[in-house]
Amino acid sequence: MRKEATLFGDKVVISDQALSSRIFNKGQFGTFNDGKLELSLEEALYLKEKKELSIYNRDGKMFSFKDFTKKAEKINKRFWIRYVVFRNLRSSGYILKTAFKYGGDFRVYDKGDSPGEEHAGWILYAVDEHESIPFLTFGAINRVAHSVKKKLVLGIVDDENSVTYYEINWVRF
Repeated sequence: MRKEATLFGDKVVISDQALSSRIFNKGQFGTFNDGKLELSLEEALYLKEKKELSIYNRDGKMFSFKDFTKKAEKINKRFWIRYVVFRNLRSSGYILKTAFKYGGDFRVYDKGDSPGEEHAGWILYAVDEHESIPFLTFGAINRVAHSVKKKLVLGIVDDENSVTYYEINWVRF
């Protein structure tokens, strides 16, 4: 069996050009870098869960869903919460890209929009229902979202992995 995608650090890389094009064209997954498609951990697990991608470690051993999830949680302790929100929105037709430089988890593009052609409408921050967000952190994320003309959305994940979304808006008095 050939290796389809390999985990390198916090990215999953697809070197095969035909597979890269198919995955990217199917739903704007990943970004191209030096002719290779780089997927976020969330994108890779989503495609694995949909049985559209096999993911391998550097030694050529294929990850199971459970093993990849454990590895991703070692890389990012908030991985599962982020993944639940990613899967929920992606399954509903939204395109999500990372939003680290905005202080959030994802940039969310409206259904039908293409990253690079349109701008994301939202910055999303995924939160476990038992987690608290320090007020200064919340204020900073909100201020950055506002300054780049995007709305801030909190995706709150409960114990049953259901997600409730709250859009934060600025109000002037």
